[in-house]
Amino acid sequence: MAFNITRSRSLLSPDRTFRAITLMAAVTTATILAIIFVVLALGSIPALTASSFVDFIGTNAGPIFGTVATALIAIAVAGPIGILAAVYLVEFAPKRLAVVLTFIVELIAAIPSVVFGLWAVNDLSIRLRDSVEWWIASTFGKFIPFLSEDSNNPAADSVFRAGFLVGIMIIPLVVALSREIIRAVPISLREGYIGMGATRWETIRHVVLPTARIGITGALMLALGRALGETIAVTMVIGGSNDVPGSLFQPGSTIATRIATTLPEANPDVKSVLIALGVILFFVSLGLSLAMRLAARQTAKITASVK
Repeated sequence: MAFNITRSRSLLSPDRTFRAITLMAAVTTATILAIIFVVLALGSIPALTASSFVDFIGTNAGPIFGTVATALIAIAVAGPIGILAAVYLVEFAPKRLAVVLTFIVELIAAIPSVVFGLWAVNDLSIRLRDSVEWWIASTFGKFIPFLSEDSNNPAADSVFRAGFLVGIMIIPLVVALSREIIRAVPISLREGYIGMGATRWETIRHVVLPTARIGITGALMLALGRALGETIAVTMVIGGSNDVPGSLFQPGSTIATRIATTLPEANPDVKSVLIALGVILFFVSLGLSLAMRLAARQTAKITASVK
């Protein structure tokens, strides 16, 4: 009896050890995040105390606006395309074709952002200006000034083009993460719904996507974080104006591009301002992530009520 008790304790010790290791990993992650935030918060105090918070936001409204605008445009571009591509790879694509397409997606994800920026500067930006921007401005610009454009003298760079470029860059991330999440949906759920007479589309709409909704939302949040922090490619096509643009088709800037272009020659006072902008970027990212979660929950409630 004593031997069995001793043996059971020895078997439990690896579990306790592994539990302690995982706890340490979790605490380390949280500690790193706390250290980053505390260091940035302390570094931003001189800039935030030099004037009121409202004045600080007003002075830096251009980069803040550009950050939110480019991120939302990027998600609007990458979200639907990435999720639909993931659905096709899991639900419809033949196995061999799915392998090839998955490899291509992973290859695109490995391309450095500066390469995307060079492509945008030399080709994509001009094509967007003469096609998508022109169509949006001519269709909606008459009613929505924020979507207007000077057809006689279109801007060389714009916030819209920067957001569209980032959207292309984060599509592989959305596809890869959404694909794994959709694949994790049990086959029995699909088979049960199809056995009740549902079509393939109805099964995907009412079973697969709702089941994977939380995971897909997480994938979009990770993609949003990438969009908010993208710097090099955005710097090459957004224009570098620190003012709030009167239209999405005019030059602007983001917090990341402002920090990257100003930091090398910044004095201590300017560095404090840049650090404060970093803190604001942290809260912007947190706020947009929470908004996406709330929107996903609200959409789920509306869908459930309709059913």
